[in-house]
Amino acid sequence: MPQLGDFLSRFRPAGAPGAASRAAVPADRAAGLAAELDPVLELFAAADAECARIAAAAAAQAGRVATEAAGRAAAITARGRDQADAARQQAADEVIGRARAQAAAAEREAIALAQERTGPPEAEVQALIQAAIDLVWSQGDGERGR
Repeated sequence: MPQLGDFLSRFRPAGAPGAASRAAVPADRAAGLAAELDPVLELFAAADAECARIAAAAAAQAGRVATEAAGRAAAITARGRDQADAARQQAADEVIGRARAQAAAAEREAIALAQERTGPPEAEVQALIQAAIDLVWSQGDGERGR
C-alpha cells in the first residue's frame, strides 16, 4: 500500500518544463506571485482606504462650502433688490418733486398773469358788443331802427 508521503510527493511543485526530472505537478506560479505581492497590495489597500476617506471628507467640505456660498449669494441678491427698490423710490420721489415744483411755478405764473390783466382790451369789448347786437337783430324779424 502506498505511503502518505508517496501520495503527497506527487503534488510537489516542479520547475519549468525542461530536462527530465522526478514526476510532479507543475509549480503554482500564481500562488508564488500572490504570496509575494499580497503584503505590498495590502499596503496599497490601506492607502486606497485613506484616499477614499480623504475624498469623502473633501466632498463633505465642498458641500458645506457650496451651501454657505448659496446662502451668501441669496443674501447679496436680497440686498441688491432692496437697494434697487430704494433707488427706484428715490428717483420717483425726485421726479415727482420736480414735477410739483414746475406745477407750482406754472400756477404762480398764471396767477401773476391773471392779476396783471384788468380786463379785455377796449377793441375786444366793442367787437363783442357789436356781435351781440348783430345776433339779436338776426333773431328778430330783420328790421332795424323802428
